[in-house]
Amino acid sequence: MILPSPVDLLRVLGSAIRPDGAANLRDAGAAEAFENLLEKAQAGSLETGLPVSIASGVDVELSEPQLAELSRLVDRAHAAGATRMAVLVDGKALDVDVLSRRVLRELDLADGRVMTGIDGVVRLDTNAVSQLGVLPAPSPGAMDASLLKLLGQDTHNTARA
Repeated sequence: MILPSPVDLLRVLGSAIRPDGAANLRDAGAAEAFENLLEKAQAGSLETGLPVSIASGVDVELSEPQLAELSRLVDRAHAAGATRMAVLVDGKALDVDVLSRRVLRELDLADGRVMTGIDGVVRLDTNAVSQLGVLPAPSPGAMDASLLKLLGQDTHNTARA
């Protein structure tokens, strides 16, 4: 993933600020529309309609209705802040990258196997309702140094914002 340069970010910022310091609000309705979209996203009811794909070389087959439902679930997971989720479907678990909207692999749920890097779990039920659950962060007292290192947090400062 290529990140924008600081110059690109300033260019975008500059497009919304006038030289006299006043904000350049072209359309008051646009701000209201954005607020409505933000509320829908926070409620998890905003659907992008963007498809979910299966990464090349991954031996997973999903029907069109399953892919459509998975697309809606990925939208909900993204709105909830998840970036990687396990999707339980037809007796198997799939590793889905929420940001790239791709099924990366089938997870091996053999006894004793530990899955890492997953921050959301969902059951894809094409018959009825799907349940999305974003795993809560463990309490700071429950974190050890190796877990904090994996989470990219400072091992000396376990206070949560």
